[in-house]
Amino acid sequence: MLGTPIFAFILLGIMLFAFAAIAFFFFVYDHRDVLYSFDDDPLMKSDSFECEFSRIGGSENEHTTIKFVCEKGKNKLFYSSRLTNGAPVDKKELDVPDEAAEKLKELYKKHCFPVLSDCEHMEEVLLDAPSELITYTVGEQSYMISSDQQFPEKSRGIFNEAEMLMRAYLE
Repeated sequence: MLGTPIFAFILLGIMLFAFAAIAFFFFVYDHRDVLYSFDDDPLMKSDSFECEFSRIGGSENEHTTIKFVCEKGKNKLFYSSRLTNGAPVDKKELDVPDEAAEKLKELYKKHCFPVLSDCEHMEEVLLDAPSELITYTVGEQSYMISSDQQFPEKSRGIFNEAEMLMRAYLE
């Protein structure tokens, strides 16, 4: 007689856990990146594209832009940095190896960039934090993300990854 209520509570607990797991998978877990097909993606098929990282503001009050341009195997990296107080602009233009294009495509695919570009914007934005943007462009199609969007946990470091990847070719 005493075993029946315990069994009922255990069964109820298992059912509630199963319901919560199903609800998480269908309503909370962002699985769009699993469903996205890179076979049809224009950037993955193209040998010409652009990727631009930009940071504006922050405690340094600086505007930095790093732009990678791949045009049929000729890869260039453009760097521009200036303080927003009118200080002189620091500019560089460099030729970079083909591996840079492949690494930027890997970053695009790893974080499923087209899905990230659809993420909602945050309601509250930190006023002293810099605004960061990443834009991938191929032909007439362009995807852009900004630091004021809400990303899935696994993609929150994409801005640091993109900046570090491009800065590695500045030396």
